Amino acid sequence: MSAILLEYCQRLQDMGWATALRESQLMFPIIEGLHLLGLAFIMGPVLMLDFRLAGIAWKDTPVSKIAKTFVPYSLGGATVMFVTGVLLFCSEAVRCYNSGWFRIKILLLLVAGANAMYFHFKTQSTGATWDLLPVPPPEARRAGILSILFWTGVIFAGRWTAYNL
Repeated sequence: MSAILLEYCQRLQDMGWATALRESQLMFPIIEGLHLLGLAFIMGPVLMLDFRLAGIAWKDTPVSKIAKTFVPYSLGGATVMFVTGVLLFCSEAVRCYNSGWFRIKILLLLVAGANAMYFHFKTQSTGATWDLLPVPPPEARRAGILSILFWTGVIFAGRWTAYNL
């Protein structure tokens, strides 16, 4: 299975547009910069919500108001990050495949996404009972703290991927 994935990555990386992107002195840095900009647009709002859920900041603001105001920015940032991340991966697929840091980043992205989905569908559904509390219930605080940890890990693993390929 590993050899098949590596061969697929090699084929992906050898596609004309992926090679052109990797070798471009202009486009690769632009796409990488957009990837980081997407990160900023996802992380700012996510951290605001997570700090509120953890009971660290904005205790007098309802959780629902923070979520309604800022989550759309996160979705936009996630879209930019996904598109640019796919382009960056395709241009260096073999190097990413061989990078332990890249694998950690992808695992943490999946875990962070699962945490967000669990919070959204399970914990937030009871939000009407705790939305105005200065400190949300333990399950909501746990979701916020885990999100902070997972996303911090994604950022570090992503940076280590870029500099240790």
